[in-house]
Formats: sequence, structure tokens, C-alpha cells
Amino acid sequence: MDLVVVKDVSVLMNAIGAGNCLVLSYAYLTKREHRTQRINPVLSLLFFILGAVILNTIFNFGGYSFYLWAFEPLTNALCFAIAPLLYLYARSLGRNSAGNGLWSRHLLPFYLYFSLTALMLLFPKSPLGKWAMELVESQGAMVLWNLHFGGYILPITREFRKLGKTIGLTPKIIVWGTVSIWFFNLVFYIYRIWIEPLPNLVYLNITLLFSAMTLYLFYRKMGMVDRDRGKGKRAIKTKVTSGPDGSIDPVINAIQEYKYYRNPELDIRGLSVELQIPYHELSSKINQEYHQNFNAFINSFRVQEVARALETQEHESYTIMGLAQKAGFKSPSAFYAAFKKEKGTTPTAFLKSAT
Repeated sequence: MDLVVVKDVSVLMNAIGAGNCLVLSYAYLTKREHRTQRINPVLSLLFFILGAVILNTIFNFGGYSFYLWAFEPLTNALCFAIAPLLYLYARSLGRNSAGNGLWSRHLLPFYLYFSLTALMLLFPKSPLGKWAMELVESQGAMVLWNLHFGGYILPITREFRKLGKTIGLTPKIIVWGTVSIWFFNLVFYIYRIWIEPLPNLVYLNITLLFSAMTLYLFYRKMGMVDRDRGKGKRAIKTKVTSGPDGSIDPVINAIQEYKYYRNPELDIRGLSVELQIPYHELSSKINQEYHQNFNAFINSFRVQEVARALETQEHESYTIMGLAQKAGFKSPSAFYAAFKKEKGTTPTAFLKSAT
């Protein structure tokens, strides 16, 4: 294939990927959230940064960087947030996301570097602006970024190990896909510094990996809910598993797969938004098919998660109440009452019988 055609196709696919990242960023930013969940702004910023990285590569490749001289340093500053955002996202998967938002202490280096970049761009001729420029545009800044990113890989790995087999495919793609691309970029950076410069097409195809990853994520996010043409109702696409009472139901499957019950502030209206099922339909389904009120229905999922953890080695890493909080219980009294009702015994007695 002609090299010019390859370049044109790469630019086109990267442009699609950049647009897709921005759409995902907007979708997460505007998604309705319960007040204790703060992870969507984190994902929104992450996809916005990935989109900016792709656009920056396209601008450099197309020779437009001269006209958009401020875009590249701003994008480089944004890149300092990628690793902390991945860590905050990974940490939020196994516990309540309070404290994992955009004001986390893990993002302080990013805010500092971004402030230096803004100072450089706003006051380029001042002594302070020139000092900021020397720091931001030095080779040491690139080395620092790679060390900063690499330093987060071990904490992210630890968070994933805590989750074990409960972690879904989407978090793995978001985290390890981004880490893999960073690794390729590091290898090419070392090659460029110590051996010889690489063609621009190489860097264009590195960001093409971002485009491919986010296109897949876009498909999963936007294709997760489909309409049943015969009935005109929404149907949730998910693998078939059994619910707390052994039944097979797409609502049960979605709750188990995405672990909505882990949100301690979850209510029926919030769940109806997550499942994209009208509130009155969901309420009627729970009452008529499961003969439970909403709290008892959701608590059954929480109890089952705690029970599974007590039957495995996971209980050794948490206290019983720690497992309960991880599963979404707000208070010890609510947990013990729900567990006794569901299992007919106390958590301590259940643990003794399971070991």
C-alpha cells in the first residue's frame, strides 16, 4: 500500500478516535450520578486528555503546531494527570468512590505542572514565565513524567489484585490499554534519544492505539442498551447469570455485572437511570416478581457478595464490616439485620461454618 495512503488513513482514524474520546468525555461528565459517586468526572477528564493527545499528534503531523503553539504544552501538562486518574478509577472499583474525585491529593503534581505551563503561556516575557518555560520544556520534565507514570503501575496493580475475578473487561481495557500505550511511547522515546529520531508516522500510529481502544469502549458504552423492536422496551445486553433467588433476569444480570448495589446511596430512581428502565416499570417488577421492597431487593445482592467473600480467602484482607461497607451497606445495624434475614444466621456464625 502507498505510504501516502497509509498516512491519510492513519490521520482519518486518529481524527475519529479524538472525536470519540471527546464524546465519551461529555457522556461521563453529563451522566446523572448519586452524590457520593465521583468517578465519572475522573473518567470524563481522562477521555478528554486522551482526545487532546490524539489531536496534538495530528496537529504536529499535519504541520499545524505552529498555528496552535499553546496546544502542545497544555496537552503535555494534561498528560501528568493520566496515571493518577487511572489509579483513582481502579481504586473506585472496589470501594466507595468518595475521596477519589478531581480534588484528590494524587492530582496535586498535575495541578502544579499545569500551573507552571499556564504561567509560561500567559507571561512568556516575565522572569517568572521564563523560569517556568525552562522547567516545562526541559528534558527533565519528560523524564519526570515517565517516572511519575511508571510509579503508579504498582499501586494500580495492587488495586486490581484486590478485586480479583470480580473486575470487568471495561476497566481492564481502560487501565491496561493506557499503560501499554505509555510503555510503547517510553520505548520509542528512549530509542529517539539514544539512537535516532523516528518518523512522524510512528507516533501517529501510537495514538491510533488510543483511537482503537476508545472506539471499542464507545461501542460498549453506547451499545450496552438496545431497544426491543417488538415491545418497544429497553433490553439490557449482558451475560446470563442467576440472581439472588436463582432466577434468570436481565435486570439481575446488569446489577450483578456492574455492581450498582455497591453505591450506599442507591435508590430506585437512581437504579432506573442506570438501567434505563422507567421508574414505575422497575418498581412494579421488583414488587411483583421478587415480592420485596427496593431496600430488601438491593440488600440481598450486598449480602450475597459478603457471603461469597466470607467463603473465600477474601475475608482475610478485610474485617467483616469492611466487606459490608465495600458491598454497599451504610451502617453495621443495617448489615447485620439484612444478613440475618437473608442467611438465617449472623455473619460471624456463617464465617465459622464456612471455614
